[in-house]
This record gives sequence, structure tokens and C-alpha cells, in this order.
Amino acid sequence: MAEVPERIKECFVTKEVNKAGIYLMRFWINGVETPVIVDDHFPCRNGAPCFSKSNTQEIWAMLLEKAWAKLYGSYARTEAGNAAFASVHLQGVPSWNLKHEEFKTKEDKDKFWYMIKSMDSRHFTMMASSHG
Repeated sequence: MAEVPERIKECFVTKEVNKAGIYLMRFWINGVETPVIVDDHFPCRNGAPCFSKSNTQEIWAMLLEKAWAKLYGSYARTEAGNAAFASVHLQGVPSWNLKHEEFKTKEDKDKFWYMIKSMDSRHFTMMASSHG
């Protein structure tokens, strides 16, 4: 998603930093647009954010992570998961998983690579995740 910043920006209804420190985000739950409101107070340890951090003083990643944690009940419940699940909630479009082990033969791998190239040429959002 980060390859096309507009896809991330679409999650934000509030697009500018504001004095109130209140931000409205948009997620998709079971195909329904779902608003989530968060503030800009983040959990910190030793003066630094506990989770997402930015080298450029941007807060969008921390806001997105906080909204996701609020949606699912806590930061602890946001650990792990799969990219397709997140994609559905962030973009509101169908997603699916492809597992590496499904492509065993050279022919399967060639088909997989062709599919990846085809999806990329049509600007599909692609993500990768790893368990463990």
C-alpha cells in the first residue's frame, strides 16, 4: 500500500494535524465503512513511542496503528495476522492469500510470477507477510 500513498491517505478523513489532536479514520468492517476516532496521545516508554515510530516526525503511522488497535480492542491484539485481512479493512476491497508452498513445480512458479506481473501492471495492491 505504501507504494501508492493515496491508498493510505484514503484511510484518513482528517487529513491535517490539528490543535485538538483528534482524528477521524475510515476502515471497512464486513464491507461497511466504519469510522474510528483517535487522539494524538500515544503510549510511550522512556519518552519514545512504544510501537510505530517516525524518523521524520510524521504521526500518520502512529494514528493508523492506534485506530487499528482501538478497532480490535488493544495494541496487543494487533500483533501478527495476515496482509489480506488488513487490506480488506484498510481499502474495503476483496483480498486473498497466496501461499508460497502452493507453487511447487517450475510451471506453477512461472504461472505465479506471470500473475504477480499481471497484477502489478494493473496497479493491484500487493502485500507480503511472514509468520514467525
